[in-house]
Amino acid sequence: MDQVILRVLAAEVQRRKCPGCSNSLRQADISAHFSCAGKVQLHFRCRFCVFEGGGEIELTPEIYDEASKTARQEEQEISLAEPITADEVLSVHEMLAAWTSGLADLVEPKEGITELR
Repeated sequence: MDQVILRVLAAEVQRRKCPGCSNSLRQADISAHFSCAGKVQLHFRCRFCVFEGGGEIELTPEIYDEASKTARQEEQEISLAEPITADEVLSVHEMLAAWTSGLADLVEPKEGITELR
C-alpha cells in the first residue's frame, strides 16, 4: 500500500501546473519517500523551467482512501488481462533459442511490430 500512496501523490503533482512557467507538470521529475510515520517527503522539478518545489505532506484519511481505490483499480486491470497461453510461451522460447544478436537488439522497439511471431 505504501507504494500506491507514493504513486497517488506523484499523480496528483502531474495533474498540476508549474508555479514557475505554468506548463503542465506531467513530465516533471518527481521523487517521493516516507520521511516518518504518516508523512511523505515530496520533491518535483519542472522539465521546462527547472523550477523545484515540494515539501513534507501529512497523510490524511482522504489520501489513504484514494490509494485504496487506486489499488483496487490496479488489481482489476491485472485480473482483466488475458492469460498467456502455452503456445505463446513456446513461441517466445523458440525465438530466444534461435537469437544470435545482443540484448539491446532484442529489447529495442521495432516500428510496426506489435506481437511476437
